[in-house]
Amino acid sequence: MTAFLLAIGIPLMAEEVTIDLTKKGFQNSQKVETVTQDGVTLTFALGSNKNGNAPTYYTSSGASVRCYIGNTLKISADESITKITFTFSSESYSFKSDNCSVSTGSIETTGNPSEWKGNTNEVIFSNTTPNEIKDKWWIQTITLTLGEEPTPPPSLVEVNGIAALRQLSNGSRVRLVLPEENAGNIEWVDTNNGTYAYVRDNDMAVRFTNFLPNDDGWHTKAGGTLIGAVDGEYNFNNGIPEFTHIDTTIADSILCLDFWQTSAPIVISDLSVLTGTDYRADYVMVNDVSLSTDDGEHYEIVNDDIHIAMTNKFGVSDIIPDDLLGRHFDVQGILGASADGSTSVLYYTQIDEVMPELALSETLYNNTATIGKYDGRDVNITVERQLTTNTWNTICLPFDVYDFSDIVSAAKLAEFTGYDAATNTLEFSSVESLQAGMPYLVYPTEEVSSIRILGASIVNEIIPVTYGTYDMVGIFDPTTLHEGDKQVLFLGDKNTLYHPNVTNDLKAFRAYFHTTSESAANISVDGIISDIRTATIESLDGDQRIYNVSGQLVGTSTSGLQKGVYVSNGNKVIIK
Repeated sequence: MTAFLLAIGIPLMAEEVTIDLTKKGFQNSQKVETVTQDGVTLTFALGSNKNGNAPTYYTSSGASVRCYIGNTLKISADESITKITFTFSSESYSFKSDNCSVSTGSIETTGNPSEWKGNTNEVIFSNTTPNEIKDKWWIQTITLTLGEEPTPPPSLVEVNGIAALRQLSNGSRVRLVLPEENAGNIEWVDTNNGTYAYVRDNDMAVRFTNFLPNDDGWHTKAGGTLIGAVDGEYNFNNGIPEFTHIDTTIADSILCLDFWQTSAPIVISDLSVLTGTDYRADYVMVNDVSLSTDDGEHYEIVNDDIHIAMTNKFGVSDIIPDDLLGRHFDVQGILGASADGSTSVLYYTQIDEVMPELALSETLYNNTATIGKYDGRDVNITVERQLTTNTWNTICLPFDVYDFSDIVSAAKLAEFTGYDAATNTLEFSSVESLQAGMPYLVYPTEEVSSIRILGASIVNEIIPVTYGTYDMVGIFDPTTLHEGDKQVLFLGDKNTLYHPNVTNDLKAFRAYFHTTSESAANISVDGIISDIRTATIESLDGDQRIYNVSGQLVGTSTSGLQKGVYVSNGNKVIIK
């Protein structure tokens, strides 16, 4: 318990002391530290400024002492200070609602002039400006109203833990005890304001202010752990539970263990709990939610009929995509409040898009439409595509595969790289990667029924490859090949290129050849002629015989034949 002596006698009459900083004989660019006058002491300090910008006197643009982000000004007097009025050389560089905090009392008015009121013999003003360049203070004069001896501050209330702290009324002076078994973990630090840290023990969170980063016991580092006792004042400040450190005999008895723990958000499954105040100042995460915006600047988290506003208070670099339709996200941040404290606002720290699951099939006719919806986006994708083992297949996929062996470990992949007109040979070369929308040959030696890729970037584009009189064209949907079209070849059973003899659909995620030549074609892979051959069908005369695979004569015309494989004049005939 801190003991205070009350002065006995006649109350002192109020008086004013005006300190004109422009008449103290400072030189231009001189650092300012201490000014004393009529029992009043002004102490200017670097504070938490990370760039070494200490309070400095300048004569340009209006003579004044300029205080930068993180700088502090301590004003102390022998008598009670009940009012302080500041004048500035510019309205632009005066106190504003977001660029000044005080250790006690309150700032009653902002602008030029600004006014503080309270009842103390010492008060600390901290520059909490969000902008290093624009929101400095340019102080010219400080006028103090001094009255009676300061009223002794109320006794400190000792509480164990943040939950008990948050039960107290505004303005309570508190000794907060955080034992090792209920340590305060620094979950997040506002780097735009080095004195703000969000701290949680086992039960609840609070925003710590007026950190003293140059003292051994205090550190504003996320991941640090606070153990011990600290004195301060508790307020529910514009919707945020806030604990402001004050100087007492144990000001530095709290210990901070750097990076003792890894900050991890509390996962919130019911978004409605964030609309209240219990989780204010907490580091939270909401999973698989939608985002909405009206103007591309102000965003909301949306889940059913619950809406939580978002703000980039900490200046994080996460980029929210322009197209939010159908997208879901995991969002992390500190639960804060609106300017008036009435509603919850998430000060987001990280936004991750939830990877969509996309399923495509070789038999579906809407693959292209589905691919188009996700064009340019990353997805987890499964493509149902049956590959026949120990033979050549064609393949075309809507995403890049950088190492095909990762998805089909025992397979040879080849791309169309040339055409030899002299031998009518389609030339292919082995490759390891597959480009989205391009057609390839693949020779698997193991059973493959589907292809699964995590984080594939979808490309809704077909890229035909042309050499000589041949185009190799991939397809994402089943595609109709028409009977008798001699300008089309597809790879079928037994490594054979076929012209379609009946109108039929080639399944999706394959490729076919389009050509102006009706000559039989060869295919070479890495310069070696493969066993892929073209089945050429000559016109059948009326008395030309057609046999089934058992050697039985079935007729002299393909008309009316059932589906199957036949032989005529030494050529294989496929009826589908």
